Amino acid sequence: MNYALRMLADHHRRLAALLRAAMPSESVAFLLCRRAEGHGAVILLADEVVEVDASDYVRRGEDIASVTPLAMARVAQAARIKGRVIVMAHLHPMTESGVEFSMADHIGNQRSFGFFHRRVPQAEHVALVWNARVDECRAVAYDRTGTAIDMTSVVVVDDDQWRQFVPSPERRQARFDRQALLLGRSGQEMLGTLNVAVAGLGGTGSLTSLALVHHGVRKLLLLDDQVLDETNMPRVPACKPTDVGHLTKVEIAKNYVYSHAPDAKVEALPINVESDEARPYLIEADVVVICTDNTTSRAYLNQLAQQYLIPVLDLGVQFSINDQGKVTNEIGRINLVRPGSPCLWCTGHINPARLAAESVPAAERDRADSYLRGFDDPQPSMLAFNMEVVGRGIQHLVGFVTGLFFQPSEVFEQRTFLTQKGGSLARLVTKGHRDGCPVCGEAGAVGLGSDVPMSIRQRAA
Repeated sequence: MNYALRMLADHHRRLAALLRAAMPSESVAFLLCRRAEGHGAVILLADEVVEVDASDYVRRGEDIASVTPLAMARVAQAARIKGRVIVMAHLHPMTESGVEFSMADHIGNQRSFGFFHRRVPQAEHVALVWNARVDECRAVAYDRTGTAIDMTSVVVVDDDQWRQFVPSPERRQARFDRQALLLGRSGQEMLGTLNVAVAGLGGTGSLTSLALVHHGVRKLLLLDDQVLDETNMPRVPACKPTDVGHLTKVEIAKNYVYSHAPDAKVEALPINVESDEARPYLIEADVVVICTDNTTSRAYLNQLAQQYLIPVLDLGVQFSINDQGKVTNEIGRINLVRPGSPCLWCTGHINPARLAAESVPAAERDRADSYLRGFDDPQPSMLAFNMEVVGRGIQHLVGFVTGLFFQPSEVFEQRTFLTQKGGSLARLVTKGHRDGCPVCGEAGAVGLGSDVPMSIRQRAA
């Protein structure tokens, strides 16, 4: 089982301030986390930072921080009442980089986590040790038997840059040497460890999966329930005529990824994004790229990502044609949504009328007397315009993950293709929270994980 800890920037800033307050002496602080179990990983969602008072230390120095049993019992009681996993963090104040647990840490952890497991019925609790700058750590999950399991990921998900604090192993590949000149070696390695879900493998999604693997992403989750048809061929670069009617879109994308990068790991699920089967895979993703052509999946992923602290890259290309064949509207959208920032409801990118229509079975929508007749008619689409949006979207994602450039969280990018608006084909649009948003608002679902049920149901067949 793999383990990952996700936190918001406010959690990290608070934790860093507490751990550094007594330097050069060691300090201890706690996180209480929600637990979510995915397909092959446990995801911990930071919920609360707990301070240890100066009076709660038995001993404190440059190489030791020992907390009283009473303080430990208070943390355990809070975790038990709230149903949380305990994360115990401490600092090695004399270590700038390459931080590791000491032998004394391991001995103390065995005793401390035995205490926590006797009082808090969770499958595991976690120990973190940080360097002096609190920008690098090691993390170990202790199960009920006392077995220590190294965690692979501790991240901040909502800042200008996605920050991974557990150093990744160096896996230099010569093919990326020129790219690493831009991103730095650490930035390139970050892409190699990223787990990206692509929802929808049609026009934009097929290009996205191709671009991700060419940039060095090696863990992909692909979701689309459709088989390739002939009208898809101009917009799905990896397909062949013999694939039509035989292969699903996710199979075509998976085959291309493996032909280019045999070392990749791909989960290809030919199912609806909103299905119960997809959810354990989705919550393990570091980033979700939304490339679907329906509103139900977009609304579902919007809620799921906020609940499980997953950044979302929403890509869209839309053309409207009147009865005379004239383009009446054309727009491209690149919207990187961090957890806690204005969600797709707030930016108007989820249409309530379409969401309601998609809950009606297709046979009923197609009835001659139905007001929804024509709802499912094909929309204009073209590879060249999809490429423009996907290319810019990948730039946003790479910038967010590696720090190559920063896109403020309060804006998204909107593009036109045929007609300039405001003297330009691209502009930044300010976004803000919709009052009382039940997804990303103050009383919303951010970071609540499985404690909140999904309000979006699977779209009707």
